[in-house]
Amino acid sequence: MYNPEKLHPVAYLGSVVNAFKNLWIPIIVVLFNSREAIFSGNISLKYLLISGGVVIFAVVLFGGYDFLNKFRTRFWIEDGKFIYKDGVISNREKELDISRIQSIDFNEPIFHRIFGAVKLDIITPGEGIKIDTIKKSQAQSIQSILYNEMDQLDSSVEIGASSRWPREEAPVEDQPEQFVTLYQMTGKALILMSMTSGALGAFLAIVFGFINLIGANFLIERYFEVFEGLVQNIFLALGIAVLIFVTVGYIMGILILSIKYYNYTLKMKSDDLVVEYGLLEKKHRSVNVIRVQNIIIKDSIIRRIIGYYSLSVTITSDSLDSGEIDGKVELIPFIRKKRLYRIIDEIFPNYHVELPVRTVPFRGYRRYFQVMLTLVVIITGIVQYFWFGYAWIIGLAVAGIFIISGIYSARNTGYKFHGDEINMMTTGFFSRSHFVIKHEKVIQAEWVVNPFLRRADLGVITLVTAAGMVGSSASLKFIDKEDIEKIWNWAERGHSNGKDIAESGQSMEDQ
Repeated sequence: MYNPEKLHPVAYLGSVVNAFKNLWIPIIVVLFNSREAIFSGNISLKYLLISGGVVIFAVVLFGGYDFLNKFRTRFWIEDGKFIYKDGVISNREKELDISRIQSIDFNEPIFHRIFGAVKLDIITPGEGIKIDTIKKSQAQSIQSILYNEMDQLDSSVEIGASSRWPREEAPVEDQPEQFVTLYQMTGKALILMSMTSGALGAFLAIVFGFINLIGANFLIERYFEVFEGLVQNIFLALGIAVLIFVTVGYIMGILILSIKYYNYTLKMKSDDLVVEYGLLEKKHRSVNVIRVQNIIIKDSIIRRIIGYYSLSVTITSDSLDSGEIDGKVELIPFIRKKRLYRIIDEIFPNYHVELPVRTVPFRGYRRYFQVMLTLVVIITGIVQYFWFGYAWIIGLAVAGIFIISGIYSARNTGYKFHGDEINMMTTGFFSRSHFVIKHEKVIQAEWVVNPFLRRADLGVITLVTAAGMVGSSASLKFIDKEDIEKIWNWAERGHSNGKDIAESGQSMEDQ
C-alpha cells in the first residue's frame, strides 16, 4: 500500500454503466418520439444505424473520459499522509493527514460483491476521499494500515479532534490483535427493531418515489376505483383502501429494514470500532473511539416499554464526498438497556453515563404543546366551518395526542453534571435522546430567551459539538433560569441570542 495502487478492473465497466445512466433520459425521449414508427414497423435501417451510432458515440464520449480518469487513478500512503491522484486533462491530487482521519468505511453493493470489490470512504474533519471500486482486500489493508499509523502518531488534544484516553495499554504479544465481536443482532431483535423503526415510513419513501416517476393521478385513481367497485359506500371503500395500503406498507417496510440491517454486528480492536450489516448491500463503517465527539442514546415510547434502546456517536467531517453531513455513526440500533450500558463501559471507559435529573418546572409544561395546540384548533375550526361537520372529533383526538406528547417531553427533559461531563436528555414526539458530552468537546453554547420566557424565568439552552458539516446540538427547552446559568457557566463559552439577555441582569451576560 506504500506503492501506488490501481482501481479494481470492474471500475472500468462502471464507466460504461455510468455513461448509460447519464444518457437514459435522452434515450427515452428519442424512443418516445419515435414510438409510432417503431410499433408500426416502418422504421428504416438508415434511421436505426444513425440512432445507434449517436448512442454509441455518446457512450464512448462520456464513458471514455471516465474510463481514462479511472485508469489514471492512483492512491498510496507516504510520510504520514494518504494520497489520492487522478485526472485526464489536468491532474488532481489530494493529501489527507492520517492523524486527522475520523473514519474509514467501505460498502459492498450487490454488483460489486460479485467481483469482490467495494467502495471506500475516508472521512476527515475537512476534505474526504471517496474511492470507487477497489478490491475488498485492498480496502481492508488500507483500513488496517491507516489505523496502525494513527496509533503510532502522537497528536495533541484539541477541540473536535481527540480526547485523553485512560485505557490501559495491552501487553505486546507475538500474534496481532484480532477484532472481538461486542454485539450481533439476533433474528428476533431484527424483526422487533424493524417493527419499531418507522417501517411504514421506509415503504412510503419508496412508494412516493415510484409515484413521482410515473404520475400520482394515474395510480391513485386506479387504486380507489378498484375499491369503489367492490364497496358501494364511498367512505367505507376509502377506509378499506387505506387500511389495506397501511397494512401492506407496514409489512413491506419491515421487510425492507430487515434486509438493510441483516446480520448487524459491532466489533472492536483496541480503540477501533467496526460496524457491519446488510444483505444485498453490505456496509462497513469504522470509528476510532478517541475521535468520538459525543455519545447519543435514543429511545421511543414503544421501545422504552419493551426495554430497547439505540447507541450512536458523532465524528467530525466537512466532506460532501462521504454522503454524511451530520457525522452520526450508529453503533447499535437495537439493544436491551442493561447490555447497552455494559458495552458502553467497555468501549468508553472515560465516559460516565447517568440518567439526567428532570429539570422542567411545572410552569414550563404548557409551552411544549401550546403552539401545536393552537394550530390544531385553527385548522379544525376552518375544516369544521367549511367542509366537514364532525372535524371537531378528529381535532380533539389530535389535540389530545399533542398535549400528552408535550407532557411526556417536559417530564423527560433534564441534565446532570459529572466532573468534566454533562448528561443531557432532550425530547421529541414521544422520543428521547440522551447526550453524553465532555467539556472539551463543546464548541458553542447558546442561550435563547424572549419577553414571554423572561417573565416566566425560563429559557432554552443549546450545547453544540463538532459533527459533520452542521454540528451536533443538544437543547434543553423551557428550563429554569438558574439551571441555564449552571450549564452556561460550566460550558465557559457561548454567545447570547437576542437583546433580552443583555437586559436580564444575570451573570451570563458577563461571559
